[in-house]
Amino acid sequence: MSIDDIFNLFKSSEQENETTTQIDMSNHPIVWMGMFKKLIINYKVFSKQMIEFFESSDPKLDIGDIKLAGGMMVFTRAMDHISKIDTTNQLHRDCLILYSDKQFLKALSSALAHFEDLEEYENCALLKKIQDIANPS
Repeated sequence: MSIDDIFNLFKSSEQENETTTQIDMSNHPIVWMGMFKKLIINYKVFSKQMIEFFESSDPKLDIGDIKLAGGMMVFTRAMDHISKIDTTNQLHRDCLILYSDKQFLKALSSALAHFEDLEEYENCALLKKIQDIANPS
């Protein structure tokens, strides 16, 4: 007798009819907003620690290049998430209005400043549209 047969003796008829429903939330504006916010907010903390580490380990390293490379990676990845927002889609607009908080608005401002410095105005235009929807005042 197998162990599965033993445990099957204890199943009720209700358990046999149960179904599990899974919803894929990875393609939802709230997830994109959250990933954007987390990447940028966490980068600020991580960047400070990383710079301190490299400064203490090898003073010959060009810290400016390390900051630039780290910023490029993080802001580009964050932009991949937030660029999925369709500012003409009412569901996306509602999510921006309902789920924007101070950290999200701060992340938007940081991203805007980053892309302005790099003169990537296409990204700036999208971020500004999102910012205007998320914080209309």
